[in-house]
Amino acid sequence: MSKDINKMRNLVQISSMVAESSDFFSIKDKIIEKMLEVVHPAKACVNLFYKNNYKHAYLVCSQTLEKIPGFFPIGEPIGVKIEFSTYPKYIHESVKEKKVIYIENVFEDERAEDEREMARVEGYVGRIIFPLIVNDIVVGFMTCFLNEEDTISDYDIDFISSVASLMALSIEITTKNNNIQRLVNKLRSAISSINEATKNFYHNKDINKFLDHLSEQACDITNSKEALIIIDEDSYNNKIFSSYNMEKRRKTTIEVYSSIGEILAKENRGGYCNNASCCIVNNVNIDNYIYYKLFDKNKQIGCIVCANGDGYTDDDLNILSILANQVAVGMKLYEYNLVDVKHKLLANELNILNKQQKLIMDKSMMECNDEKELYYYHRPARVVGGDFYYATKVDDENIVYIVADVMGHGIVSNYVVAMIKGAFKVLCNQYKTPGEIMTNLNKMLYDEFDKMGVFTTCLISVFNTKNNKIAISNAGHYSPIMVNNDGSIKSNLNCIKGIPLGILEDSEYETNIFDANNSPMICMYTDGVLEIKNKEKEEYGIGRLEKFLQENYNLDQQKMIENLKHDLREFASTDSFDDDIMIVMLKNR
Repeated sequence: MSKDINKMRNLVQISSMVAESSDFFSIKDKIIEKMLEVVHPAKACVNLFYKNNYKHAYLVCSQTLEKIPGFFPIGEPIGVKIEFSTYPKYIHESVKEKKVIYIENVFEDERAEDEREMARVEGYVGRIIFPLIVNDIVVGFMTCFLNEEDTISDYDIDFISSVASLMALSIEITTKNNNIQRLVNKLRSAISSINEATKNFYHNKDINKFLDHLSEQACDITNSKEALIIIDEDSYNNKIFSSYNMEKRRKTTIEVYSSIGEILAKENRGGYCNNASCCIVNNVNIDNYIYYKLFDKNKQIGCIVCANGDGYTDDDLNILSILANQVAVGMKLYEYNLVDVKHKLLANELNILNKQQKLIMDKSMMECNDEKELYYYHRPARVVGGDFYYATKVDDENIVYIVADVMGHGIVSNYVVAMIKGAFKVLCNQYKTPGEIMTNLNKMLYDEFDKMGVFTTCLISVFNTKNNKIAISNAGHYSPIMVNNDGSIKSNLNCIKGIPLGILEDSEYETNIFDANNSPMICMYTDGVLEIKNKEKEEYGIGRLEKFLQENYNLDQQKMIENLKHDLREFASTDSFDDDIMIVMLKNR
């Protein structure tokens, strides 16, 4: 939520820039800079169309011009003139259909085929197009470029869309030839009031007061007698509306409300009618009206309608579009707030579970005998992971341990882990061989797993500390990697694999016995480490894991884990992985 607050803070600052300047060209780079402080595309640029001429698009961002002079020579005071026909088809689609378009990978999306050479030179992978719309006319577009390290969420796209709307307003202010000062003063007052309402909304979370304030502002900025804001979105559970009447009457507002269906059915995002004959809607006579629809990305979520003004103009529609965007942003923040409360509760529970899970596994690190020790490396993809390891000494000679990979993450997987651990602790004291333990573990958990629709792969091992023999039972898991004394990998390991737990109730599992005397390391692992990918989409794989173990098996615990972290980070070029990582090692001390 703090990130969202930072975004809104910067949005307020951008709004102030727009309100205080009548020259888009003097603030455009500052707007981009403020935007990139809280969202992280590699760079962003703006193209403008002049006088509704779509033959040429003028590149106007100084930052971008400095970065790509090889493609677009600088020479025009109003921007670099580029043939619009040379742009990819999806940019034409964004401009024509007035919608945001996100190309996640230009090297995979056929619509971006013509720009791949430029993408390779510039080092970007993704591209997002935001049309700049004024009075239902596209006056330009903003492009955000993303490289492989950049991430962008739906929340970020909402924020950039808001910035694009403010840019469009600034462009319109700059290009106005008549009554520019009147429009600027009006905008300053409106945006200042809107900003104040938004700040208050952050503090008190009162959606009704927020909408009431904005409906009053809608009346004021359009010189209307009444205004109505309608929000109708599934995620808000039921319809929300706010109205304001300058004459403190409810009648006309109700008439506007009864007419909202026909207004919402209009194709344009916004419009106005000053002709009394065209303002008879649903047999209700309204002197005149102006409206602008509310959108969450490309989805319509409501509308602002003002009625009975002095006569509406394009300037009124322009200002109302900014107010509409502010309402849409406010509603998204309202939804974030509802979700945030739930997330905070879940996060607290998950942190407790994470600590419990780590405590369980830490107790499973042990010295087995004078020669061998057990330890592990675990990195969950989320707060709580689905990978699990637990070891216990059942008598003077035998240590039993389990490595499991539960389908999924979070609370469900942790619940499954808790069931496995409880059942395993009981069974490893009742049965001697890992095959018997595994067979009965499956029988004990099958009904619960079947109801939940989950399963788990699993290895159970019994290590005899007196004779250094290890017995292993395999339920659909990767076989262990055994390193020989000379550093070679023991190939063709005959570890008979059964099906995962929770698939068939009557599954029987084998016991496989190996001599650990000549193996300074036996490694068990889950698939998370194997499926880590690099920039070329290659997986880390068993071969690289075996090579790492060969080069590091004789190191102490701390150094080996440090080297593993480094090796994975170097391979993937990131510290963030999509799946849990679990590696359990029985090795020489």
